[in-house]
Amino acid sequence: MTDRVFKRVPVNIEAEIISYKTSYPAYISNISEYGIHAKIATMEPVRFSESETNVNLIFRLPSGETINLFCRNKWAYKNTSNSFIENIGIEIIDPPDEYRNFFRAMRMISPAGY
Repeated sequence: MTDRVFKRVPVNIEAEIISYKTSYPAYISNISEYGIHAKIATMEPVRFSESETNVNLIFRLPSGETINLFCRNKWAYKNTSNSFIENIGIEIIDPPDEYRNFFRAMRMISPAGY
C-alpha cells in the first residue's frame, strides 16, 4: 500500500453538501489539509457521482463559526448498488485559513492520523 500524500484525521462532523442547487445532509468521517471523506445518506440518486463535480461543503467549527468550502468531488461509491449511503472524496479548492487552522488543531489532538 502506498503512503497517502496528506495525513487524515478521523472526525465525526455533521455537514451539508450542495451540488447542482440540491442540498444533502452529510457526515464528515476524516479530514486532511486539502481533502475530506464524507458520507451521504439519501434515498434519491446523488447528482455528483461523476468525478470532478464542483460542490460546496458547509459545516460548523467547534468555535461555532460556520465554514463554507468550495470543493471538487474526486470520487464516489456505494458499498452495494442498493445502498442508501454514498461515500465521497472531496478535494478542497484553496482552503481558507479558518479551515487550515481547524485541521492543524485537530491533527494535534489526534496525532494517530492515517
